[in-house]
Amino acid sequence: MSQALIQTLKLEADAIAAFGRTLAEERDAIKRQDFQALSELLNQKMELAQGLTRATAAREAQMIALGLRVGPGGLLVGGLVDAAVAEAWRKVVFFASKAKDANELNGAIVNAHLEFTQEAIQVLRQGGAGPNEMYGRDGRAQNAASGVSLAAG
Repeated sequence: MSQALIQTLKLEADAIAAFGRTLAEERDAIKRQDFQALSELLNQKMELAQGLTRATAAREAQMIALGLRVGPGGLLVGGLVDAAVAEAWRKVVFFASKAKDANELNGAIVNAHLEFTQEAIQVLRQGGAGPNEMYGRDGRAQNAASGVSLAAG
């Protein structure tokens, strides 16, 4: 039975690693501002997450059958834990930690972009006495440039 659990843990670790690679691709797409790639990566992440959910459910069922559970600090506790099972579990925990860190980094990058954009919008809105004084509805500057026209001769 532990061979089946080892195989399931390997599948789960592979799924988490694939998710982590997708997060790295997502971070690169954010940096490049490649919104088409981001859309495709979102779909890819959804598919990977569904596969990961299935792998996790299978692993949990096998662990219950073997009398194992995840204890404090992510350690396997319960019955006698086979060394190969413990090693396979460490890989799952390692890839999960890396994916969590990558996801948090991507979230921080997106939040930084969002804050910058919100601040820029606020600056444009506060440009003068009235709202949208700087730009008209068509997006063009409302105030003509002042000074001497070079074309006027």
